Amino acid sequence: MSAQQLRLALELALARHALPLLIGSLLLGGIVWFAALVLPAQARERDQLQARIAQPAAIAAPAPQDPLAAFRAVLRPEAEKSDVARALWRAAADAGLQTTRVDYRSNAPTAAGFSRFELSLPVSGQPAVIRRFAFSLLEQYPGLALEKIELQRESAAQDQVEAQLAFVLLLEAAE
Repeated sequence: MSAQQLRLALELALARHALPLLIGSLLLGGIVWFAALVLPAQARERDQLQARIAQPAAIAAPAPQDPLAAFRAVLRPEAEKSDVARALWRAAADAGLQTTRVDYRSNAPTAAGFSRFELSLPVSGQPAVIRRFAFSLLEQYPGLALEKIELQRESAAQDQVEAQLAFVLLLEAAE
């Protein structure tokens, strides 16, 4: 058989059997890939899971008796609400703000055992002083929340503003 005949025979065999050879090659490549890459990775994962299972379980911390304990820690006693209203009045005067009144309203206790004491404080002064005043109150009384602040200025040339501050003080419900 000559080289040319051999070449023609190979081309004819390749033409007749190209598709089965291609499919066989792809299957063989897939099997090699699965055996070389996937199986060792699965074995490593299995070993890691078995090692985690073999480790003693971490002791779980006991559930807190009261999930709202941190919240309840900032609640003020119901009896202190008038003292807080007076303290807000004095703090406004100490900050150099002019105020004419403190309006307040108590809300009924909730089923969770706390009530809201709403305080409205109209003040006038410089905006930076009002802001410092409001934030100093929030630091001083952890159960106090600034619910609303409205600022109004008569004209752009004025450096004094009138502000309506609305606070909410969270209280322990009286038993």
